[in-house]
Amino acid sequence: MRKVYIGIDIGSKTSAAAAIDVRGRLLAAEEFKTTERNLIGFVQRQGKRARVLIEEGELAGWVYRTLLPDAEIVEVADPKRNAWIAKAARKDDRTDALKLAELLRLGSYSPIYHPEEEEMAAFKVTVKHYDRMVKRTTAVMNQIKAILRGQGVITDGKQVYGIKGRAEAISEVTRPEVREMLMQDYSLLDHLLKERARARSLVVRLSKKFPVIERFRKMPGVDYVLASRFVAYIQNPNRFNKRELWRFSSLGVVKRESAGSSVGREHLDKAGNGALKDLSRKAFNGAMTTRRDNGIKTFYQRSCARTGNKNHARLNTQRKILVVMNAVWRDGTEYSDEMFIGKGAFGST
Repeated sequence: MRKVYIGIDIGSKTSAAAAIDVRGRLLAAEEFKTTERNLIGFVQRQGKRARVLIEEGELAGWVYRTLLPDAEIVEVADPKRNAWIAKAARKDDRTDALKLAELLRLGSYSPIYHPEEEEMAAFKVTVKHYDRMVKRTTAVMNQIKAILRGQGVITDGKQVYGIKGRAEAISEVTRPEVREMLMQDYSLLDHLLKERARARSLVVRLSKKFPVIERFRKMPGVDYVLASRFVAYIQNPNRFNKRELWRFSSLGVVKRESAGSSVGREHLDKAGNGALKDLSRKAFNGAMTTRRDNGIKTFYQRSCARTGNKNHARLNTQRKILVVMNAVWRDGTEYSDEMFIGKGAFGST
């Protein structure tokens, strides 16, 4: 049975699809409304050995899981790497679909991972929703303090968000219109805090479906939200080796060389998932502030002694936190401090 390479340019209302054979000859091209029935129908008409490539976007996860049962392979490509499509002088849906089919035939694309399970996909959406709620709440908090500073009212800490603190802050504002504006922002903050708490409760409830999250919580500094975030964004513990995991988490180091010599200074790669970098920093901070000794503290102390640089030692520890979490999940093991420090007494450097 022949191999068929299909490219589908997904739109919210209409989609374009093109199918080519192993020699790049066009077999079929259609435009249709973006529905489950139409997508599956086009793929099924191309035979059992149909392979499909789409580009990442809002509908990519849904299309990916919709077509999996009816295609030999379904892949999602990173549109940022598809310069042939993005920077083309001529752009239309049919042309883009044909180019996707050709990129699939040649293997010239960068795939983006999507989970096959609906449960995992829904969990990621839930965790991302909670993260967005945190960002919105923080933005309103910062806005309140900025307005107060503009009126000469300088505040520290979180007391200004409490009932007593906000009343005192508002009383120091002389302009009535600014006081009214602040009261509106405080009302918005109260609403966001309530909804953020509901979003967190949803994350915690859904986390029960993933037993590894309970194992993660045995790690110093890791709570339900951080453990859930790791599962939601990693999705599959077999995706990465150690260095790939660092790069994916915005903790990889960029090194440029030419003719065997370094060009420029080493620095952290800005690409990757900032939520995972934030996770590792919060877990590090939590572990460092615990009263008892633990593997993360000891690993950091040893790294400090080895590098002589606290910043480098902290980043090394953040990377180790993510590697250990991935190992706990991948290998089905329980967390122990020995995963950070090996066997031996605490405090040894």
